[in-house]
Amino acid sequence: MPDKPKILIADDEPAITESYASVLTRDNFEVEKAFDGEECLSKAAAADFDLILLDVHMPKMDGYEVSKRLKQLPHLKNTRVVFLSGFSTSPDSIEAGYLSGGIEFWKKPMATDEFEVRVRSILRIAEAEKKLREMQEVFVSMIVHDLRGPLGGIVGFAEMLSEERERLGPEVSELVDEIGKAARLMLNVVVDYLEITRLEAGESRLSRMKVNLREIVDNSLEALGRVRKEKPVNVNVVCDDLPALFVDPERIGKVFIQLLDNAFRFTPAGGTVSVIGTVSANSVVVRVQDTGPGIRQQDLPNLFDKMRITTPGAKRLGSKTGLGLPICKGIVEAHGGTIVARSDEGKGTTITLTLPIQLATAQA
Repeated sequence: MPDKPKILIADDEPAITESYASVLTRDNFEVEKAFDGEECLSKAAAADFDLILLDVHMPKMDGYEVSKRLKQLPHLKNTRVVFLSGFSTSPDSIEAGYLSGGIEFWKKPMATDEFEVRVRSILRIAEAEKKLREMQEVFVSMIVHDLRGPLGGIVGFAEMLSEERERLGPEVSELVDEIGKAARLMLNVVVDYLEITRLEAGESRLSRMKVNLREIVDNSLEALGRVRKEKPVNVNVVCDDLPALFVDPERIGKVFIQLLDNAFRFTPAGGTVSVIGTVSANSVVVRVQDTGPGIRQQDLPNLFDKMRITTPGAKRLGSKTGLGLPICKGIVEAHGGTIVARSDEGKGTTITLTLPIQLATAQA
């Protein structure tokens, strides 16, 4: 357990909030307090917390809605949320709490000693799971790194053998092709995972230069020519007259190729894929929209998580390796930007990325 775990208590009853905060502070926890849903969300967005105690019935925004939004914040995706309620709880209200991201549902008021034990137990479990995730990350990274060399060799040998088609014959040549395809797919997984690891560790160097966003979008659409020919889809690009950005054009291009590839694949014939750029404060905001089937709401919070467990519908998202969207997130964040998804089932999906403008003017 951390030396001083940080806990956020959100409850519109000051007496209860102060009482819980007093107990936790005495036990050497760092405590933040909020007295309505919006204040809770604001404080949670600005800091890391090990545990959030969330009242169900609060003004401005109820606990269920707050929890849903909390789980969309990348730095809080593994933070425990516990619901508090002074009202009688029904099975439906408890289920609503779990579905919105909570792990437990506590009835208040609660005896001090029981409250302390419950908090400490949750934090011990959270710390154990954090260590397990770290061990898994290290283990997987080691395996992935060691696989890159052998897989590259298999791909190379398969390409050499494919040049001897006449001597090998059609049956053997077909087997060689299948070996090459499988090895290339596995190698792509390895390369993609290594790229994510480097991006997250801040070890991926960006070759920044002053670029026009419209050129990047046009180049990405050209690179997806084969995908666009598969079915007639309308394309709407509105991103002229935007300020230049100081970015790595190859990396940002990879982001747009990935997002547009997804949009084209899931937009039905006759639908529309749009790229709309605007300026907001000191940033360029770009929305990549489609009119496809959309994404289930429960899949959205983990859409950019490389460790997500995908459902059959969500599994198709991202690159062929399943790591496309996490890589997009890493690239955008490496540029100091943000990327978020919004979707309406049956109506389409919008991916919004925000890139800072000041980098271009500062480096020009």
